[in-house]
Amino acid sequence: MNKNKIRVVWLCHFSNSEVHSRLDLHHGWLLGLLKRMTHRKVSTDVPEFAIWVTNAIKEFERFEEVELHIVSPYPNLNRNFQEYTLNGIYYHFFKNEDDDALKQIYRRVLKPRFWKYRENRKRIAYFINKIQPDVVHLIGAENPDYSLGLLDVSHDIVTIAQLQTLLIDPDVKNNNPHFPMYQYRTEVEKRVIEHADYIGTTVSKFRTIIRDCVKSDVAFLNTSLALSESVVKDKSEKKFDFVYFAAGLSKAADLALEAFGIVYKQKQDVTLDVIGGCNPSFMQQLESIVEKHDMAGAVHFEGRLPTHDDVLRQIRKSRYALLPLRSDLVSGTIREAMSNGIPVLTTDTGKLGTQTLNATSQCALISEIGDHQALADNMMRLLNDDELSEMLRQNAYKMRSTVRSNEDISRHYVEAYKACLNYYNNRIPIPEELIKL
Repeated sequence: MNKNKIRVVWLCHFSNSEVHSRLDLHHGWLLGLLKRMTHRKVSTDVPEFAIWVTNAIKEFERFEEVELHIVSPYPNLNRNFQEYTLNGIYYHFFKNEDDDALKQIYRRVLKPRFWKYRENRKRIAYFINKIQPDVVHLIGAENPDYSLGLLDVSHDIVTIAQLQTLLIDPDVKNNNPHFPMYQYRTEVEKRVIEHADYIGTTVSKFRTIIRDCVKSDVAFLNTSLALSESVVKDKSEKKFDFVYFAAGLSKAADLALEAFGIVYKQKQDVTLDVIGGCNPSFMQQLESIVEKHDMAGAVHFEGRLPTHDDVLRQIRKSRYALLPLRSDLVSGTIREAMSNGIPVLTTDTGKLGTQTLNATSQCALISEIGDHQALADNMMRLLNDDELSEMLRQNAYKMRSTVRSNEDISRHYVEAYKACLNYYNNRIPIPEELIKL
């Protein structure tokens, strides 16, 4: 460890193929039995997720000023702790207590109001005490299995809570009335935001909600997630008309299928590719929609693909991206589709959300959330108008080419760390460009 560098812990969760191949994984017999009883696949495979963490790590491998430590839970670890160093980054993984079958049964039966994740917090505290960081940067305040660990960080360490979303945003509850464990997770989110020294977000709507509902004197940093995608202009051979993709299909795959069903009644040769995973009960719901519209031969479920690159290769096989949203302002999937030359159909998440896609030129077709007919009408417009499709594709290329690179976003992290430490140690004010939008 280098004493001349800023020592930073990222408290996060993520997976990629490189990490997965280096870890010793195994699920216990009781967890395997529990999964079989609930008709869930028994496997130690973990698909890639939280690509913004992987993107930022790749940039920090080249930065000299920061000694970066990743502290993260990982599913199905065979030991409580697994650590290694790669390309100058220190990785510290711990066994997630969510893998404990007895605790899963306890929570399912008794439904405690607030689960404290005591074991996870002990493991996080162990690593932080061992690393002795200058800064702890939490990425994702809404995930209690690791975000609660921020509450135990000493006040002599600068803490930043980087928002991935904001569950206390009323639109999340309004558009997701059956959001699992909503009250519990919003309580966790509020506690974490209250505890953090700084909140990282560039979303003005989130800042207003936090000031009004959590902490009026909150200090913000205009840091964002490393979600930039390389613009890909080569045209792949098309196998499907539409694609819906998400890490979890429960986000809005049902909305996509309902709209697709309306189009299918008018055009029997149309096809939809669905990429992503979900629990068995939600898959039954999706299958019932397919059955209702009698379109089994037109919808193909890919399941979760192993890597992010696999997903990108698969989406390029479709002509259009059918990506309705319920609560995300602008999803990463929309950005990915645009960067890969796939015209986007989505839903209206407000002037700070998907409306921004068409702020300077039309880059997407947008309809109201839950208006399946309007979404279907936009789908038919694309199917019947190649000029419209090409215009959306070219406008999206232009917009994506102006987006900040992952290197710039990650470099902004470094400047934020320096500024926060300067304020903590010397009371030097944080530059306005790191605070104001």
